[in-house]
Amino acid sequence: MIEPKIYYPEVTINKMNEPFTIKLAVTQPGPVIDHILETTTALVTKDLDEIDNKFSPLKIDSLISKFHRGDNEVFFQDAMFQSVYNQCAIAKIATNGYYDAFKNDRFDPTDILLGWTIETEFQKHLKPLLVDPSIVGVSLSSNEQMQLATKTDSNFAWNIGITNPDDARDILAEYNIQNGAIATATMNSADHARHNFKQLTILSKGLTEAFVMANSGLQDSTDVVEGWIEHSKLTGLMIDTKDEMTMFASGVVDNFALAQM
Repeated sequence: MIEPKIYYPEVTINKMNEPFTIKLAVTQPGPVIDHILETTTALVTKDLDEIDNKFSPLKIDSLISKFHRGDNEVFFQDAMFQSVYNQCAIAKIATNGYYDAFKNDRFDPTDILLGWTIETEFQKHLKPLLVDPSIVGVSLSSNEQMQLATKTDSNFAWNIGITNPDDARDILAEYNIQNGAIATATMNSADHARHNFKQLTILSKGLTEAFVMANSGLQDSTDVVEGWIEHSKLTGLMIDTKDEMTMFASGVVDNFALAQM
């Protein structure tokens, strides 16, 4: 059977100081798909503005600013605020307290917000598009943080390349993902000497978890990260400051998959 040709229309929305890219995998491009993409873009853009208005610490009237000023009523009155707050509490437990949005007695969800936003918007506006007969895949991403899905009866899969942290032209590994999320965190070169990793990639069902695990693990010790990998049965790869790459799948670190980059 000849597989149909796949087209990839996309739109990038610049909000919250991040590029959010909506990408579809379709078999029949045309005016209908263009309209779907335009409508979805408008809905996501509206939500991103709402999220920014609620969680930007730079806006004096945002919910997070009001919360910092002691207005605890916002927690009980806003479902979105409660959702982010609860995700931060879960992330603190999952990382044994290494990720802590509550330190210094000040709630700061900044380090979880991007992953949560992508996953939430994806489930709300992107995944439902798979009911269209010509849409076989949907994706919402920001740089190397992605949530992906494929139509149930389709053989299509998203091919995601993991690049060398020192050379973006060098593809170190590729993952074929039908449904799930992938997050890659890269350490600033100036900080390599103070940490164990250059780069950490985590695959998970949801981007909130993948995003937190990748960014928190990037700054922790090898033993601690391997403990997270085993306990949460994570899949991905890590690159240490000696340029050794280690693969892991379903919580098992593959000691035979060590490679010099």
